[in-house]
Amino acid sequence: MSSKLEQKLAEFRITFIAEFDDKLAVLIKLWSEARTSQSHDTIKQFRFEVHSLKGSSGTLNFIPLSDRLGMIEEEVAPCEEQINKFKHIIPFIDRHMNSMIEASRNNPNPLLVLKEMPNSLGELREPQKKKEKITVQSYRNIKIALIDDNESTSAVHTKLLAGFGFTISRFNSIEKLEQVFEPQTFNLVLIDIDNTIDPPEKMFAYAAKLRSAGTDLFVLSSSSSFENRLAAVRANVNEYLLKPINITTLVSKIRKNFKLDLIRPYRILLLDDQASVGIFYKSLLEDEHVEVLAINQAESIMTELESFHPDVFLLDMHMPNISGLEVARILRQQAKYDYVPIIFLTADEDINTKLGVLECGADDVIPKNTPPNLIVQQIDSRIQRGQEIRYLASRDSLTGVLNHGQIMDAATHALRLASRQQKPTVVVMIDLDHFKGVNDKYGHMSGDKVLISLGQLLLQSVRDTDYVGRYGGEEFMVVFSDTDPSIIENKMNNILTAFLQINYSVADKSFHCSFSAGLASSAHHGKLSELIASADAALYKAKKAGRSKICVDE
Repeated sequence: MSSKLEQKLAEFRITFIAEFDDKLAVLIKLWSEARTSQSHDTIKQFRFEVHSLKGSSGTLNFIPLSDRLGMIEEEVAPCEEQINKFKHIIPFIDRHMNSMIEASRNNPNPLLVLKEMPNSLGELREPQKKKEKITVQSYRNIKIALIDDNESTSAVHTKLLAGFGFTISRFNSIEKLEQVFEPQTFNLVLIDIDNTIDPPEKMFAYAAKLRSAGTDLFVLSSSSSFENRLAAVRANVNEYLLKPINITTLVSKIRKNFKLDLIRPYRILLLDDQASVGIFYKSLLEDEHVEVLAINQAESIMTELESFHPDVFLLDMHMPNISGLEVARILRQQAKYDYVPIIFLTADEDINTKLGVLECGADDVIPKNTPPNLIVQQIDSRIQRGQEIRYLASRDSLTGVLNHGQIMDAATHALRLASRQQKPTVVVMIDLDHFKGVNDKYGHMSGDKVLISLGQLLLQSVRDTDYVGRYGGEEFMVVFSDTDPSIIENKMNNILTAFLQINYSVADKSFHCSFSAGLASSAHHGKLSELIASADAALYKAKKAGRSKICVDE
């Protein structure tokens, strides 16, 4: 654990100890009220405060206090539904409350003793070395070596990956690669074990050698045999991919491996009714360079989600007037959050709680007394998995840009945000010129290359806050937030110039392609349908004017 994190934990513990007498006083008052009235509301309120204090004490590793409160909660919880049992547990609760009062008179308080725990996550499990973050704008910094002696398949994979911006070098054997290979020469090695002059055993042995030296490596194969997969696992390869290779799937795996989707920090929405707990976890997680929005009112979550798009939800299990399970069900009712992981942070270790988590569509439960580094790693793992699934579900399978449904959702969100912030959104409709002729003359594979290259050119030319999608067929849609149409017109002209310079070749033939585009601004159109119709009208004007032009709606 870093010294910085240790320091923060120490500060939170000092604050907790300083405030403990006040927290205990609240507990004593609530117990007195519950003991006297024996009503459902007072018992529930007392139990809730016990649970909250148990969670925060466990989080800070004050295990003797957390255990004591856990025993109290275990006895009180059934009485919320069966009040007639309450009178039987009063002596038990009295005894433990008196014990906590007596302990509070001691200095130091024996209940506020830290449980001995590993100093770092490394003592629990050796963590993998974090890779340097590579943004989507630096695709070309990723150098890939492909070992494949099949000329036709390696050529296809090379061109497709190059279309996504990667730098590819081809080799037909281990020996050929080793002639030029040095540490840091390549970021990633792709080995097609079906198409090499080397036997699979040699390939897996070489893979293990590269992995032990820190080189990332993917295995491509047409075999899904257990033996091959086991050999890949034992060689510690990063991915084992079945052929035929779907280029979008391959790119998705590369993006995941190098964290290419992290063009912004992870976003975590944390819901906990205790502001102090929220502050603690926010401090803990932001130390790992993630963005955390901590809220303590469940009712505000929908409003916050309009502008904050989390990569994971962290929910408290028990809150006043609402449970975390109910919040999770509300989130899962909305399709746009289907692929966002939901993780519960709770002091409740009851098996029924964990079953309830699974039933409501959540993904994981993390006890609040989990070592901080392990919490961070569990969250990181869930986010990466969720992002991979979300990426595949949201992308056009050919080009890798957003599919039709996702680009429409993105445009709707951008327009709503523009209306609220009084900042214009610009929609651009793009259509490839004479695309049918490309397919007819050069074949659909060549047409696919054109679509891929345009999609990736657009992706590499926009900001993190903008969206690129395939509207349909040879038509693309780009949504630019908070900008002026004149700026976007210049940008689109620059993109068109770059696109015109791309040379496509088929056998001994080569050709170039162009596109036409129309722009419309939300400053003139309040509804998305109107905005798209206006951009389409400008696109038609560009086509009518001779194609390979950018026109702005007037």
